[in-house]
Formats: sequence, structure tokens, C-alpha cells
Amino acid sequence: MNNIKLLGLNELKNTPLIASISGGVDSMVLLDLLIKENYQIIVVHFNHNKRLESLAEANALKDYTSKRNIPFEYIQLEPINDNFQAEAHKLRKKHLIEIAKKYQSTHIITAHHLNDLAETILMKLSRGSNLYGYAGMQIAHQEKEMTYLKPLLHEKKQTLYDYATAHDLMYFEDASNQADTYTRNRFRNHIVVALEKENNQFLEKTLQFSNLINETSNYILKQVKPYLTKDKLNVTEFNTLDVVLKKAILSKKMEQNNIEVTNQKLEDAIHFLSTSGPNQSLDLSKDYVLQRVYNQAQIRQKSSPKPFKMQLDLNALNILPNMGYITFLKDQFNSSNYEIKLCYNKLALPLYVRSRENGDTLIFPYGKKKLKDFYIDHKIPKYLRDTDLIITDCNNQILAVLGRYYNKVETNNEQLTLVYKRGI
Repeated sequence: MNNIKLLGLNELKNTPLIASISGGVDSMVLLDLLIKENYQIIVVHFNHNKRLESLAEANALKDYTSKRNIPFEYIQLEPINDNFQAEAHKLRKKHLIEIAKKYQSTHIITAHHLNDLAETILMKLSRGSNLYGYAGMQIAHQEKEMTYLKPLLHEKKQTLYDYATAHDLMYFEDASNQADTYTRNRFRNHIVVALEKENNQFLEKTLQFSNLINETSNYILKQVKPYLTKDKLNVTEFNTLDVVLKKAILSKKMEQNNIEVTNQKLEDAIHFLSTSGPNQSLDLSKDYVLQRVYNQAQIRQKSSPKPFKMQLDLNALNILPNMGYITFLKDQFNSSNYEIKLCYNKLALPLYVRSRENGDTLIFPYGKKKLKDFYIDHKIPKYLRDTDLIITDCNNQILAVLGRYYNKVETNNEQLTLVYKRGI
């Protein structure tokens, strides 16, 4: 029995491929086929330190690859107590990318099969997802510089067992896969089994469903591709699009930032963009927000700069909390700095640099204006307001908002050359 076809590997015979091999039947069938078809492979094996047998299995696999002159990378993962499957997946992916870079590869192969696809789709249906997510998995998909390949995705698990038996392959059974501790195991051992009893063509129908969703999703992605190459969305234009296109755009942008995508989150984001005012944000995760700045919107990392105030030494290099600096020393001048002429009153020394404060007021020849109103008039987004550097005298009169405003009232009749560099 040798009629299993590896999918998605066309024209990769001369390309180094990183193969994640657990030692289970599916990965050992994958490894056997890759060897027989003369692919250039690097085997990566992970020990999760969850079973006593793990070390013996790793040694057996190391011996197996050594006899066939195949590079072998062995990774021991630190014990994981919380959310094991999700955290282990992140760690494996991190190490696979590192190993791929070591061998100058851009292709990572795993042994996911049709039963895995069915489990994933059912889990997505139970939790909620977007259209692309409901397809479950793809034979090939790209994330940044890496292409992830699943060449056995259309094969049933039983077909892999039959192949392993026919070719007398070594493989190991992980007893923990039978336990109902993990969500995937419950779907695998109970729900998929029940659906196969209900319809013996269930797995084939699952593949048809996945292909249909992928075809539809790929068409939609072609329509929204121009929006995905830009960091910012034009809110007015976005709000005129069909809801299907809106969800596709937001889904891909969230995925680009490793944000979990749910239908509720997409609907909340669409509602936010259609009803919010300027300089508002919507939480997408603990690390990211959807930020609207007037008529533009983008996904940004959350930032909350700490307020600060420090006295400036006119004869020194003043290092700021954000690792920028301010100096009045001539020998610090270079092309990467910003240079300004600062007007001040020498009777109002010392000078200070600080972050903005409630009630800040700017002085102009025609009168006074709240700093907040100045920001609104100039459409300065909130996240930039929070990082502005404000220079004051000892009376807390604002002499400059660096890069935006400079106080030139007559009482400030002295002048200094100030050089600054913004930090992070």
C-alpha cells in the first residue's frame, strides 16, 4: 500500500524542509514518505516532559534518523501547567521558526490529517470563528516569511495506520491522547466517532465543506487585498463596504497581530468604526486596541506612558525616561537630532521637561488656548499626545511642546539652543 500522495510539495525537492515529527503514526508515515521521495528534511522532535516514555521515544527517533543521515533537532520543553495544549503549540512554533532560520529554510511541515481537520472544524463551530477559520486548516498557508505545509491533510487516520502496518513502520502511541482532559481529545474520542457512526462518509463531507469554505474565503481575500497592504483604514471608505468584506479585512488584520478572532469581536469592531468619534479605541485583546484617529483607524499595541517631570541641567546631557534626551551643549549636535531656539526668561529658571497635565495652557500673541483644544485643532491623536515632551519654566509656564508649539511672548527675552532626540 503506497498510494498516499504528499500534497503541496511540488517543486520543493531541492528545498530544506523542517519536519515536526512526534513519533506517532501520522508523523512516522510522513517521515517515511519524505525519505522515500528524496526530500531534503531536517527532523525536529519535541519532548513535552509529560510522559515517562518520552525520553526512550526521543532516543529511538534519534537513532532512526542517524541511520538515514537525517539532521535531528531535539527540543525539551519546560513543563507547562496552565493551558497546556495552547502554550505547547506556541512554544513548538517558536522553536520550529528558529530551527528553520538555522537551516535557511522557509518551509515547516507537520503531519496533520483529515481527522485533525474534522476535529478543528468542529471545535471552531463550537467556539465561534470567522469564515476563514471555519475552514479548519489549509494544505499550505503563509505567516510572514514561513510557509506551513500539511501534506497529509486529505488522508484519514486509518489510512495512515494501514500504511504503517503494510510497511512495518516504527511508531509510538501516546496514551494521553485517549484521556478526556483536553478539549481536542473529547472531540476526537467521542464527537467525531459518533458522527462517523451516523454517516460513514462524514470525513469526506468534512473535506468538501472545508474546500468550499476555503474557495469562498480565498475569493473574498482577493477582493480585500488592497486594504491589507495598508497599515491604516480610511473609516469613511470602510463603512461603505459590504459586511462580508469588513469582516474579512478586520479578521486578517487581527491575525497579522496574533489576536484571537471571534465573530462577536468582528461585529463589535464594525459597530465601533461606524459609531465612534475621533481619538477613541476599542480593546481587542490584553495587548492590542483598534484605534480610531479622526478618519483613520489601525490596530495598535496598547501603551500607557507614565507621567514624569524632571529638572533640566543646562550644562549636561539630560536622559529622559523614554531614553530620549535633551541638551543645550553644542558638541551634542548631529543630523539625527532636532534643534530649536527656545525663548525663556532667566528669572524663571530652572527649566523642566514633563509630560502633559490636565489644564495645560498655551500662550499666543492673541491670547491663551487650552493645550487640549490645540491638539484637537491640529488633529493630534491621543497616543501621540501622551508621548509629547513639554518644556516649562519654574512657574510651570509652557515654553515649548517640542515639535509642535513654541512660546514667543515678549517677557521670554532670552534664547537658548535646545537639541533633543525623541525616545521610544
